[in-house]
Amino acid sequence: MIPVKLEIQGLYSYKEPQTVHFNQLTGAGLFGIFGAVGSGKSSILEGILLALYGSTERLSDRGEKGSMLNLQSNQLVINFEFLGGKNNQQTFLARYAAKRNSKDPEKVDPAEHTFYERIQGEWIPIESEPERLVGMKKEHFKQTV
Repeated sequence: MIPVKLEIQGLYSYKEPQTVHFNQLTGAGLFGIFGAVGSGKSSILEGILLALYGSTERLSDRGEKGSMLNLQSNQLVINFEFLGGKNNQQTFLARYAAKRNSKDPEKVDPAEHTFYERIQGEWIPIESEPERLVGMKKEHFKQTV
């Protein structure tokens, strides 16, 4: 799996849409994520985990998805574009989206977790397990990053 682009909105401190273009970062062969405590470094990795596997260790696995949504946001959207499949020859998009409940703003409605494949320039929805697309199970992915 080779990361291409990450778009985050409404996750923890990322109220406004933010985009990370990994192809610009990996051009030098190695990169790091640096910042002050609380600046959102772990949130980037957690966003990737949410997009790929639909859950994270820190909060959502414990049933606290509402606390992941920025307090001033009505929705959480993560789009993670990556190369995967055999020899990383296919382009995929993993999407995770959740909205605040319109009747009870303290609650977050069930999230939508979907995958797409780019075929002839179009994003086509696919039914697939993340392990097949990424090439590893969630536990192995966490150990790698």
